[in-house]
Amino acid sequence: MLARILIAAAGLVTCVTLANAQEPKLVEAGKLTWGSSPTFAPFEFVREGKPVGFDIDLVDELAKRSGLASNMMGMEFKGVVPALLGGRVDIGVSGLYITPERLAAVDFIPYVLVGNQIVVKKGNPKKVSGPTTLCGLKAGAAVNTAFEASTKKLSEECKAAGKPEIDILSLPGTSNVAAALAQGRIDAALTSTATIAAMINENPDTYDIASEPFDVTTKVGIAVGKDNGALKAKLDAALQSMAKDGTYAALMKKWNLPAQASVF
Repeated sequence: MLARILIAAAGLVTCVTLANAQEPKLVEAGKLTWGSSPTFAPFEFVREGKPVGFDIDLVDELAKRSGLASNMMGMEFKGVVPALLGGRVDIGVSGLYITPERLAAVDFIPYVLVGNQIVVKKGNPKKVSGPTTLCGLKAGAAVNTAFEASTKKLSEECKAAGKPEIDILSLPGTSNVAAALAQGRIDAALTSTATIAAMINENPDTYDIASEPFDVTTKVGIAVGKDNGALKAKLDAALQSMAKDGTYAALMKKWNLPAQASVF
């Protein structure tokens, strides 16, 4: 009899352990706490004092379908992944490009595809027509982003070709880069196709596109801790359900993201 009781108890402990192992790890019970830098339209930006954008709506819906309350924590872009690694947030969602360096630290759930493009002031006074024509000009990029890295790489290519390097102005957030371009402090800026579309949609008399898109299969993802597979699985299932019932496509349309930006 004692042996049966011990076996039953061991089985119960095993079941409880497995159940706990399958539960997502959360900073605060009942809430999906996520880090974001609202400076990257149309994904996340501030309008009339309130964070809005595709990512905001997306995460709110993912949280709802996962039975959680959405709890956004605003922070500098460079702090999003460190906040996740430090256990201060459950996920990072801030227009994060999925790069080998980031994949070494965290897992990702891809949710949109973007390309890079060059934006200039209306009328294109410097006659920029592509990446190679940036040599010798002043270009802006958001600090600690893939755009800054790409602009630095282009500058190195200019130098290697015997041309003047790009004078790079790195600023905190894409919104500040857009302002610098409008003010004439820079000649051009490198950012995402979706961001440029949003800039021109809101300020058609201020900006122009100066190049065809390139690197058009770049994936943007939700960053999740490598030790939080249960949360990743739950959010991925919620994203799949959004794609299936049309909610994902509706959000793409709402924020003027092109159909080719879909990962589905």
